[in-house]
Amino acid sequence: MKSNEQDLLILKFETYDEYLDSLVDGKSLQYFGDRENLISLFRTGYRALTKDAFEAQKNFLQVAKDPNTVFSRNIVPKNEFLQELASRERPNRLGLLSTIIYIRSMSKNVEISGYIDYEEALRRVHKDQLYSNDWNAIFAGEAILRPTPVDLLYYNAKTGNSLRNNSRNYRILCDPLRGILFRNMYDRKDVIPDPMSNYYGTNTSRLVVSSEVYEQVALYDHVVRINY
Repeated sequence: MKSNEQDLLILKFETYDEYLDSLVDGKSLQYFGDRENLISLFRTGYRALTKDAFEAQKNFLQVAKDPNTVFSRNIVPKNEFLQELASRERPNRLGLLSTIIYIRSMSKNVEISGYIDYEEALRRVHKDQLYSNDWNAIFAGEAILRPTPVDLLYYNAKTGNSLRNNSRNYRILCDPLRGILFRNMYDRKDVIPDPMSNYYGTNTSRLVVSSEVYEQVALYDHVVRINY
């Protein structure tokens, strides 16, 4: 989802009420006659964002604009996996580190597995976006992160449905010898997610994380080297 100049104006307003006040003009008052009635009409979504839509859009724009946004700040993660994600959040947002998350989990007795581009998933927070993430709830342990059909790789064992998607950070390649590769779009280095190998690519390491929530979790950390 791209932001335009009109969207960015939302960041000027500290509160939803300030946003509604800004929509009141002489022409509208002349037509509707009463300021309070006009504000009440705006709250319904008439020629304005609803409060939920305003807050969701503002949150999305803040995240998109500010690479220093850290969802895990002031939250103490309750398990090892969330602690590892929290420690990687800011370097991923800044582009210093690029983490790919492998998850295999059970959901309603169905095995779901896949690879997630962590940085891209951190940006997928707008409620109108497909498979958006509530990272505050995830870090607080109130929601569970799972692979989705819009992530790098997604596999549903019950349906056999398998999907792959390039991201803003990675392009998926198929090597006849090494299998699936994730090529970083910034330094052109390949991440090799082969669990049977001891080599995962240049400047890339693999960490297996124990979890009571998931069947299997692994983090592929790629240190991004950009030559200017």
